[in-house]
Amino acid sequence: MSLLQTGVIATSNLMKMRVAAALANAAEDIENEDPGTPNHAARLAWASAVLQDDLLQEADKIMWRVGLNPTIAAAGEENATDNDIQFVVNSLLDILIEAHG
Repeated sequence: MSLLQTGVIATSNLMKMRVAAALANAAEDIENEDPGTPNHAARLAWASAVLQDDLLQEADKIMWRVGLNPTIAAAGEENATDNDIQFVVNSLLDILIEAHG
């Protein structure tokens, strides 16, 4: 993984749109999760807020971390799979939820 490739992905509008869509999927999943899920109240507050607000702005918060993922960096902004992007976004949810709280 090169620094250039990381930067290209982290600043790509195409990748930002894909990350925003993954955030929307994650938020929708949280809205439908079992209320007994740990930290559910904070997770639900984040999900509701992000679905009512600007998903692209929320995506901006994690773009560099997405670009640093070796699998995504190796594949590139157009060839990274939706599953890989969703996996990385899901792994960063706690950071976003904590920052929101």
